[in-house]
Amino acid sequence: MPYIWKLPEKVNKEFLDQFPELHPTVAQLLYNRGLKTQEQIDEFLNPDYSQDIHDPFGFKDMKKACELIYSLIEKKENITVYGDYDADGVSSAVILNSVLTSLGAKTDVYLPHREKEGYGLNVKAVEELASNGTKLVITCDCGISNVEEVSLAKDKGLSVIVTDHHAIPEVLPAADAIIHPQVEGEKYPFKKLAGGGVAFKLAQALIAYKKNGISDKEKEIQEKWLLDMVAISTVADMVPLLGENRTLLKYGLIVLKKTKRLGLQKMLEIANIDPAKIDARTIGYAIGPRINAAGRMDHANLAYFLLTEEDEEKAKAYASDINQSNLDRQRLTEQTVRQAKEQTPDLKDSLLTFYHPDWSAGLTGLVASRLLREFSRPVLVMTNTPEGQIVGSGRSINEFNITEGLNKYADLLNRFGGHPQACGFGLDKENLESFVSGMKDYAAKELKDVNFQSKLDVEFYQEFSDISWDLVDMVDKFQPFGHGNPEPLFMSEEILITDARRVGNDSKHWKLELVKDNKRIGAIAFGLGVIDIEVGDKIDIVYNLSINQWNGNRTIQLIIKDIKKQDEL
Repeated sequence: MPYIWKLPEKVNKEFLDQFPELHPTVAQLLYNRGLKTQEQIDEFLNPDYSQDIHDPFGFKDMKKACELIYSLIEKKENITVYGDYDADGVSSAVILNSVLTSLGAKTDVYLPHREKEGYGLNVKAVEELASNGTKLVITCDCGISNVEEVSLAKDKGLSVIVTDHHAIPEVLPAADAIIHPQVEGEKYPFKKLAGGGVAFKLAQALIAYKKNGISDKEKEIQEKWLLDMVAISTVADMVPLLGENRTLLKYGLIVLKKTKRLGLQKMLEIANIDPAKIDARTIGYAIGPRINAAGRMDHANLAYFLLTEEDEEKAKAYASDINQSNLDRQRLTEQTVRQAKEQTPDLKDSLLTFYHPDWSAGLTGLVASRLLREFSRPVLVMTNTPEGQIVGSGRSINEFNITEGLNKYADLLNRFGGHPQACGFGLDKENLESFVSGMKDYAAKELKDVNFQSKLDVEFYQEFSDISWDLVDMVDKFQPFGHGNPEPLFMSEEILITDARRVGNDSKHWKLELVKDNKRIGAIAFGLGVIDIEVGDKIDIVYNLSINQWNGNRTIQLIIKDIKKQDEL
């Protein structure tokens, strides 16, 4: 199915007059990202750790959380960090436990099993922690929806601190402290932190707290060495790479390139990743998926052990195991996606559902993401647990808040949570038909005027003859790219093809030479070999700018995302 090319609202004269020093292309790209004040623009173009990282005590419950933690450290009471089984949750647990340990706390870490326990706190885990002598549970990347489980913990004499960033339920848990940027009345200025970002704010506060006897220099060093985990969590959980997240990621990438974590070093070696070349894409496509694979294929403890191991041989073994888990995950995901597509969904539906009792619960989110890209509409993917319940994941388009949809049918669900475009849930089998029917009806009403054809959000109409190294350098200032700050897509029209050949396995790609107004540029069009073009054709293109390095030469290269022939427009 061809893409719709969607150009943004053009930057207005008022904005250009306000910032006359900005190149028009830079102005348009900033405008597209909603960055319209001097403070926002300065923070984006020049992230500064000393200025753009907010005071963790801006959270209304932060002082209360620190006092509770320090009182238990002094009493030598047991503290359990309760995380999640994905890369964000595991990174959060590593951040908090490493800081607590450095402060002399007696700690343990509990990561639930994805299939046997599901997301968030659960009753069995709370009972186990209470019986094991835990006095305080600190959740990370979960807990905000666990009203009953927190209540049970309190009944059993446990204190609870919730650190989370997921959708806010109607009723908050009765925790001793809640560190969440989006709860009502919270004045912390940045609302889009990842779970690892929220955990880092607690760690930052604990390090800075007045009862911490170390020097200011030692505090700064201890704090910044945590940023490798913050970078991984921020990219892997796909929070917007704007504001404080952008600053955390920029400095986190610096730390990640020289990480002291032995297991992470071994994982990079096995994956043939050069630490010096790590960027946000490396996290998104290589590091994050490997950490996630542990929880998807077996247990997230493997990832936690990898990231905290200090013995070289054990670290090497964990890295090898996690690499194999990732290979198994890739193979099984491909198989499941094929099986799901064989269910031939009705594309008249605004929301598509896929169910098979034998699919892996750990892969439902990945499969949902793939099917979302395939069908360009909200998707629910479901399977059975060993106990006979149904669990699933959902992924959605920008026009539909899928977690809000789950909230409409909360009475049919045993648990649910997530973000506007991603969710997880569980329900009893007898509620499946009503749930699916209700969600499809709700989506049909909410999306009745939406065109489900895939869209390419073009950021700038670019005159082909004006493509230059200056433009490449300007775009480079927008790195690191990711969610909320995508790599800019440009559009140019009436470009002449002077050389064209299919390349790659099964000739899936085009390698092109393009000319207009005496400007000649090479291009590669991955996956577009199915489009029938030839030398002499004039085409319109949507593309990213890139640099091609070969035999010591650097040239500008276009990475084409879509092609439309002039005679077909």
